[in-house]
Amino acid sequence: MEKQQVLRLIREYLDHHRSNGVTIEILERAVRHDGDWWYVPVRPSGQVPKTYRYYEELTDVETELKDKEHIDVLLVPAA
Repeated sequence: MEKQQVLRLIREYLDHHRSNGVTIEILERAVRHDGDWWYVPVRPSGQVPKTYRYYEELTDVETELKDKEHIDVLLVPAA
């Protein structure tokens, strides 16, 4: 699967996990594909009220992408 296709799917899944109006942005220039895995740096668009919930959302997206789209993605929190 091509990079743009993967990023489109990731964005779709991230859009379903918005928390209190805070979106999760992909740092597209730093995305890396290594073997079967996509390493995708992300950051919230603003302050997240509960950090643990932010990390849970990232994990949920990774799991959904694996189960439904058969894509191995690691969403890497960036500063």
